[in-house]
Amino acid sequence: MKTKISKKDAILATSLKLFAEHGFAHVSIAMIADQADVTKSLIFHHFGNKEQLWDEVKQHYFSQYAKTQQVLFIEEKNPLELVEKSVRNYFNYISENPLVAKFFTYAHLAGDESCGVMDKPLIAQATLLIRQAQEQGLVRKGLNPVILIMNFITAINQYFVARCRYQQWDPELYEDNNDFIDQLLHLLMSGIKP
Repeated sequence: MKTKISKKDAILATSLKLFAEHGFAHVSIAMIADQADVTKSLIFHHFGNKEQLWDEVKQHYFSQYAKTQQVLFIEEKNPLELVEKSVRNYFNYISENPLVAKFFTYAHLAGDESCGVMDKPLIAQATLLIRQAQEQGLVRKGLNPVILIMNFITAINQYFVARCRYQQWDPELYEDNNDFIDQLLHLLMSGIKP
């Protein structure tokens, strides 16, 4: 039995799809209404205007990921396991929601600084935990935690966003997502240990 989603959730999902495929400038409220099978007035009722809808899509999908990462921060006490689980967590989220990576790519290309504001609390918490691991001798000193985070986020996003490019380099690259994430983790974890 298929679960019925609310009209507001249908608008968010359709907006994500269209914004990820075309970017903000090339999507109209009429396009979203048509594909979500709702009226334009309902979109305006829930979101006010296209800019507020764009912001709500960002917040909605970022929050889904952020909640899972917060659970890891609370539950995982081993810093190295936390890094590995965090990378897998992000990979799994983007694997299940590849349009999210495309959407945020458009947001970054447009210079949308609100993305950094949303990320900041998670990045601050991760940075603190990585620095504590450095003090404990578990992570290589001198490694900027933000660069570590940037590397795994960028690699994972590119794996999904630029598939058309990278599968030309190695046709077997996309045969097994687990092989990709295992190799990425091996590189990352080898690189951060003292």
